[in-house]
Amino acid sequence: MMRLNIFLNGSDKGGQVIAVGQTLSDVLEAASQKLNVTAKILYTAKGGQVDDVNLLRDDEVIYVSQGEDFIPPANNTKDQTYLSQPRENDVGWITLNVGGKLFATTRNTLTTKESDSMLSRMFSRDRAQLWNSTLDKNGAFLIDRSPVYFEPILNYLRHGRLVIDKSISPQGNF
Repeated sequence: MMRLNIFLNGSDKGGQVIAVGQTLSDVLEAASQKLNVTAKILYTAKGGQVDDVNLLRDDEVIYVSQGEDFIPPANNTKDQTYLSQPRENDVGWITLNVGGKLFATTRNTLTTKESDSMLSRMFSRDRAQLWNSTLDKNGAFLIDRSPVYFEPILNYLRHGRLVIDKSISPQGNF
């Protein structure tokens, strides 16, 4: 099952997770119910209008419009350094900005499957492994890697299977 991380158009707060239905109408209906609005248009994080459910990717960040044009999320902060140590009651949702593409996932996903990995160390609750991370202007953790190669890694951490798109070279050659 695919899922989406949805936000109201123009906001990066109060996001919800929905399952992707069979049709775009199903997704709009689920978004309407979760966000308590009349969802009419879906936009990608870069402002592209989604007109086909088959264009959606698992765990993609999507902005839900009630008919208005795309509004980038308000960003009142500048890039900043943040110690990735969570608050004690942190639910664990994290936004990663990998090569300009946003990924939303949980701290548990990043730290459980491969506990010795860089991602696990970055987001560990273990104070001995505290990591300095830079945040972008929207509060997402910046990771200087290709999103094309990062997505299969994140899905492996979620599902335990490495699935690589046929158009991607496993050696990292373009």
